[in-house]
Amino acid sequence: MENLAPAGTYEALDRAIAAGADAVYLGCSAFSARAGAGNFNEEELRRAVAFAHLHHVRVHVTVNTLIKDSEMSEVKDLLRLLNEVRVDAVLVQDLGVLRMARACFPDLPIHASTQMAIHNATGAAWCARMGMTRAVLARECSLGEIALAAKQPIEIEVFGHGAQCVGVSGQCLFSSMIGSRSGNRGRCAQPCRLDYTYRGKRGAWLSPRDVCLRDYLPELKKAGACSIKIEGRLKRPEYVAVVAGSYRRGIDGAAAGADEKQDLLQIFQRGGFMKGYAMGAEDAGVIDHTRVNHGGVPVGSIEAVSGKLARLRLTADLHDGDGLQIRHGYEDHEMIYAGKDTPAGDVAVLRLRPDMRIHPGDEVVRLTSARQLEAARALEIPTIPCDMTLVALPGEPLTLTATDGESVAIATGDVVSPAQKRAMTEADARRSLDKTGDTAFVLRELNVYTENAFVPVSALNALRRDALEQLEKQRAEDFTRKQGTEYPENDVTLPIGNVPPMTVCRTLAQLEKVTEGIACWYPEDFRQEALEAALPRLPRGTWLHLPMACEEATLQMLHSLVTEQADRLSGVVLGSVGQLGLEWPVAYGAGSGIPVMNRRAAALLLEQGCAFVTASCELSGMETARLMAGQPPILVPAYGYTQLMLLHHCPARTYLGLNKGHKDCRLCDVNAPDALRGTVLTDRKGVSFPLLRQRLPEGCLVRLMNALPTDNLTRVKAAGYAPLIELTLEGGGEATSGHWNRPVE
Repeated sequence: MENLAPAGTYEALDRAIAAGADAVYLGCSAFSARAGAGNFNEEELRRAVAFAHLHHVRVHVTVNTLIKDSEMSEVKDLLRLLNEVRVDAVLVQDLGVLRMARACFPDLPIHASTQMAIHNATGAAWCARMGMTRAVLARECSLGEIALAAKQPIEIEVFGHGAQCVGVSGQCLFSSMIGSRSGNRGRCAQPCRLDYTYRGKRGAWLSPRDVCLRDYLPELKKAGACSIKIEGRLKRPEYVAVVAGSYRRGIDGAAAGADEKQDLLQIFQRGGFMKGYAMGAEDAGVIDHTRVNHGGVPVGSIEAVSGKLARLRLTADLHDGDGLQIRHGYEDHEMIYAGKDTPAGDVAVLRLRPDMRIHPGDEVVRLTSARQLEAARALEIPTIPCDMTLVALPGEPLTLTATDGESVAIATGDVVSPAQKRAMTEADARRSLDKTGDTAFVLRELNVYTENAFVPVSALNALRRDALEQLEKQRAEDFTRKQGTEYPENDVTLPIGNVPPMTVCRTLAQLEKVTEGIACWYPEDFRQEALEAALPRLPRGTWLHLPMACEEATLQMLHSLVTEQADRLSGVVLGSVGQLGLEWPVAYGAGSGIPVMNRRAAALLLEQGCAFVTASCELSGMETARLMAGQPPILVPAYGYTQLMLLHHCPARTYLGLNKGHKDCRLCDVNAPDALRGTVLTDRKGVSFPLLRQRLPEGCLVRLMNALPTDNLTRVKAAGYAPLIELTLEGGGEATSGHWNRPVE
């Protein structure tokens, strides 16, 4: 199992290697889902790849954002660089980038980013069919779904530790719609970490705890996960060292003791960690609505305050330089402790700033441990043992062979002269050749073949430097995959398509009123019994919209029902790209869950048999015009309440403190007073975002909707495009133009 660590900076890369990472992932240029991370320019990337490969650590590069047509040439240049530098994998979300990469750089390993929203075995199989070598499964996948996906002919990577997006992977538009900073383009403003009011109670109802699967590595390995990903490209290098080191020990079979678990809590966590959806976390077990930042580790409470001094009664050891946070209700005060080391049970004196309002009884937590950070910085990268063979025979060239057991380097010097006074001994040679301190190597075994030879110390030193420089390059070269050829890309020509308008309806009553174009039903309840009762009542020719995320068994059940009702249904709208992995008995098109931001993405989907695709709602009017040149079969979002997030947790159940029973919950079925139906999340400005249930056999997903509908229907029709209309909460009132006049970052 691979220990995959984040490397937002070169310093983090260094700490990851020191801690025992098998691979790192990093961003290069702007096309990374963490645009705020340091990311690497070309020179830094070359240096990073060479350094990692020297230590036999693989480098995965993220190019996992949605790409506009105007950016495609720049992305191609980046792929060319990654192919030349011979990175070990490229993570991709955008289907247009996937198409370009497979056409132009077929030997470049491509991983499906979690943003591609691969939720099940069918999706994993489709990724394999498309030439990808690994799928990073959506964070919402259960252990059972991971095991099913791992049976497909593709590697499966899962998130193991760190922050988790609350929205179902690849389906978040919240940051984009309220602030023009697109999470799908690496610029998420994290509105999920803000406070909202639910049923009169204020809290961070969209803020998940950090995941920690350190104790569950054996189960994940047994399920077939080949790689455990540690989140954190925005985290400090010391975080990478601590977490990657812990997972190294876990992968190697060591259980986490109390001290190690405390170290993980200390370096960073929200809400004291959760076991993730993979291991059954649900609702209140996922969300910590009380705090969105680092929880820290409790060290005691304020015993007394006198002027600028406070007495802290300790429940844990405190050390000079520790970063503390004193908490009084919603008011936090942070400070660095400056004083003598004090053991648990004793009292430490804190010197307060004038702005600090501290009270007896206030809780004190340690946010940073000076000793932990120091130890993380001091962690050394293991040296590479090498064996050397020196041949120093008069009349022959001085030769030094160095090997790490796999790679070999040979350095040659001048012809050796016979000794006139004192011949070189093996001990003499060892003194020079053992000086490897400024390299990555350490001498393990030395063999010397010599007889009455005179070899200057300077010659031995030069030979050692030459041999180890060669071995460094050869070792990295032998570890690195072979460079693939670049092929020209065929012109992207989209077919002309006369797509009729489509109206997506949430209720059967709405469906009955559709008189123009395609009528599509996007049901609230995807349970088999509900669908079997409703499908025969649909008007003939109706299309069925599939869910944007579902388990494999649910997808297979839906496929069976569509097959049974193929004479009544004209087609299905795919909710996620992985659903292309099944052969549908009716026509199918790509819905808004498969966002198309460029013409290459549209081409790939149409080549996969889609009757139409759907333009990303994050495109401006001008960008849409470029996509729509030639009138291809593309629906353009024109009207509807935009789904901002698809949530795997239920705010109603979270509010009630429920952390079990998600699958069998019936609160909404019986119209319980505490049910989700009819509730909203209200932000600090008083804007309310409706919550809609979507019931699946495995439990509910929750659709967080925009407060206002987007209305560009007149603009879309005037431009001659086929409009996509989505009906959910219609009742009149204001509307927004979305991104039509304001492009996203």
